[in-house]
Amino acid sequence: MSGRTILNLALGAIVVLAFAGIGIGIYNAGVSQGIAQAATLPEGTTIVAPAGYGYGWGHPGFFGFGFLWILFPIFFFLLLFGLASAAFGGRRWGGPGWGPGGGYGPNGWHEERERRMAEYHQRLHDEGARDPGDAGRPNPPNAV
Repeated sequence: MSGRTILNLALGAIVVLAFAGIGIGIYNAGVSQGIAQAATLPEGTTIVAPAGYGYGWGHPGFFGFGFLWILFPIFFFLLLFGLASAAFGGRRWGGPGWGPGGGYGPNGWHEERERRMAEYHQRLHDEGARDPGDAGRPNPPNAV
């Protein structure tokens, strides 16, 4: 780093600190003036404390959630049963799980599809062998 870069960084830091000091001084002066003005009241003025909220009509409910407080216990019980199921080796959604065989896994449906297509293909060949007269002709259109 050259000497000029260090000097520019130092001058920049001094300018930033000077502006921060001026800003803090102006803020504190404004706060002091506001406190001084708020402390004076005209003669005969009575200060009334605001009324607090009670548990009567119009109470916002359980921490402001209204009737939705019922969702918290439901969520708690679902979480509790889910953790207990996971702790004791409960069954997962979607079957016994991922793994080899049984048509499970990300590509397990391919095996089932191939098996069904082969079965359907064989059935079509068997139907064609029983009725040899219709094997080469297309199906007629539906008459209305």
